Amino acid sequence: MLSGSELTTAIAVVLMGAVLVGVLLHWFWTYLSRPKGSDTSRLDEMAVRLHEADVAREEAEEAHRQAEALLARRDAEAAERIALMQARMGGENAGREAELTKELEAVRLELEAARKGPRTARQRVTKRKPKSKR
Repeated sequence: MLSGSELTTAIAVVLMGAVLVGVLLHWFWTYLSRPKGSDTSRLDEMAVRLHEADVAREEAEEAHRQAEALLARRDAEAAERIALMQARMGGENAGREAELTKELEAVRLELEAARKGPRTARQRVTKRKPKSKR
């Protein structure tokens, strides 16, 4: 068996060995997991591209908002023009309708006169005829 001082020395050596193995494993792990120089430059390049893509997306969204606003303005203007045209057409239609109504009334009067003319002439002819003697 080991004496007290030998046991203390053995425990100290084992602990120092464990610490040394831990340090070596840590160094090895960081060496393997560390990105290479080319990987770092690729990551930087990807970060720049990502930033440019974000800027482009924001610009596209702004352009989209502006296009929607322009489209809404044009739709409103078109609706206003359509309303004005319908109002004008309504007035023109009313005027044309009144004109056609007058023409229709004139044609009706002519037709009525044309119907009364032969009737009146027939009545005159029958009144003028001398009655035959029997």
